[in-house]
Amino acid sequence: MSLIKKQLLLILIGFALCASSIYAVDNKVPEASEAKTAVKLDISSTAKVTNIIGEAKYAKKGQSDWQILEKDMTLAEGDSIRTAPNSIVTLELYGSAKTADLVVKSESEFTLQTFSHDAGKKIENTLLSIQAGSVLVKAQKLVGRSTFQVKTPTSIVGIRGTTFEVQVEKS
Repeated sequence: MSLIKKQLLLILIGFALCASSIYAVDNKVPEASEAKTAVKLDISSTAKVTNIIGEAKYAKKGQSDWQILEKDMTLAEGDSIRTAPNSIVTLELYGSAKTADLVVKSESEFTLQTFSHDAGKKIENTLLSIQAGSVLVKAQKLVGRSTFQVKTPTSIVGIRGTTFEVQVEKS
């Protein structure tokens, strides 16, 4: 995708999400130290698989073998999902409360890169890393120092509570 198309897409997303706080850094994937600083939390959040249409696989953090994903499974920080052609997976993300609903569309791959919370301080930190495909996110309104970010190979977007879709073309 050309630079002009990327910039136009970012402008259109900004208009569509005008009620949300959104920022993007294009043409460079920020290192963890460059991204918005999230508070380090020790309690892992969970993602519950609520529905699967077609076939999907998952890999646990630190493992390279992909296994069949099933409804009602629970995923945690560092876990990844890969959907087959003509397949869809829906997830509910939970920290101290429900933080988002996700629809992982056909031929997509993403990782719950950062996924933790502190119930006492009411802080939620989520960073979804999308390598390919499309993910529809319906994020709940964040409170205080909580963060919800989506990272692609060319950008990182911070969300404060909205519905949006991120699409990454296969390279």
